[in-house]
Amino acid sequence: MKKFRLVSLITALLLLASCGEAAGDSSETTGTNDANESTTSVAETAESFDVPELDFEGREFVILACDEDVRYTYIEDAEQTGDIMDDAIYDRNTKTEEQLNIDLVVENIDGIEMYTPVSKDVMSGDARYDLISPHILKSISQLVVSEYLSDLSELEYVDFTKSWWNNSFTETLSIKDKLFYAAGDLIVPNARVIVFNKQLMNEYGLPDIYETVRSGEWTLDTLGSYTKDAVRDLDGNTVMDENDAYAFSDLSNTGLATSFVHASGELFVTKGDDGFELTLGSEKLHTITTKLYDYIYRDGNTEITNENFGEGNVLFGTQVLLKLQILRDYPTDFGIIPFPKYDENQDGYYSSVWNGLVCVPISAKDKELCGAVLETMAYYSQSTLMPAYYDKLLDSKFVRDEQSSEMLDIIFDGLVYDIGLCFDNFIGNYSSVGTLLNKGSTDLVSFYEQNRAKYEAHYDELWEAVK
Repeated sequence: MKKFRLVSLITALLLLASCGEAAGDSSETTGTNDANESTTSVAETAESFDVPELDFEGREFVILACDEDVRYTYIEDAEQTGDIMDDAIYDRNTKTEEQLNIDLVVENIDGIEMYTPVSKDVMSGDARYDLISPHILKSISQLVVSEYLSDLSELEYVDFTKSWWNNSFTETLSIKDKLFYAAGDLIVPNARVIVFNKQLMNEYGLPDIYETVRSGEWTLDTLGSYTKDAVRDLDGNTVMDENDAYAFSDLSNTGLATSFVHASGELFVTKGDDGFELTLGSEKLHTITTKLYDYIYRDGNTEITNENFGEGNVLFGTQVLLKLQILRDYPTDFGIIPFPKYDENQDGYYSSVWNGLVCVPISAKDKELCGAVLETMAYYSQSTLMPAYYDKLLDSKFVRDEQSSEMLDIIFDGLVYDIGLCFDNFIGNYSSVGTLLNKGSTDLVSFYEQNRAKYEAHYDELWEAVK
């Protein structure tokens, strides 16, 4: 897994923040483990940047990005506003423009409609777009099936072995040794995390959950031990509603169950020698589904939202990192942790990524330019965008302790991409476990058999489209 180790940066930020705190706040925590010691600070990377001096004579480089994900990718035009992310984007974009003598132009549209303008651009020969950042769940597979995308592994200057690219992504989502999408520091990774209510943890007499994570004991079964007594009829009226206590919020979001599956080391689709393989029928996935029902969904309430969590009566919630600020105005004191492992034998914690990728249309006129811009933007993002992203998270009211900073390192160290999510195109495979659990069922075998033909046809078409 690619590592976004920023311990020295985080420590500096925390020390700066502590200067304004009351003198009595002197909590001390150790925050590293051996597995992460070998990783390199973004600010101190020793890797060489190998794009030579190039002059593209002020040419426009046009990026098409989906509008609703603009704040989940940070692929956008930006001015210096004093906002830490705006300033970082401006810095990254300006350095790229000056390095290559280009003019970056970003056009944002509805991500659901991304396929249509790209198709028109390719088929008409207009070739306006040089880079595309589509919606994570829409258009990704359509663009490949229509043969509208370039193989990024053939682009000059792009080196996916560098730390500013996500190496696990290139291994997981390549198809027949061709890579149509890339992810790295130029796309801020929007991982889904678990948030927990610190006060309820203490009231329920539960063990220190940070230490549980550090020790490798944060598993599905451990989660079950935390949630077993968390559902409580607080007002005594025998009706479970928003006035009562719950173990988990946001159950109606099918992405919650998807993230549990990924955290357990499972993907919804894997690659074989002769095609894609669906995992819905696997014994392990059935076990995961059963555990989730027993530990969370059986006594859960799909009407309990993250807002209810913020109000203080829910032990656990979930959110993607870039939406954590939704919770910052609530009085509840909370922290963040990764999703639990399947069991203690699993080698680490895995976190689903829920935001866009980048690709180059086959019609792009100058592939040398595309390669140079991709590599340069990713390189400069590592020293501008990613540190600013950490700073923004640490500025949230509850992501400010050193333990939460340590948890962020663990989360970024285990980012997971899944063909079954990125290439789903809303056929429902990636959301199948959540859909089933929200119906009060764990019969994954029957669900799989009912939908197998549709899912297999979708992925067979994708496989056959790549020559």
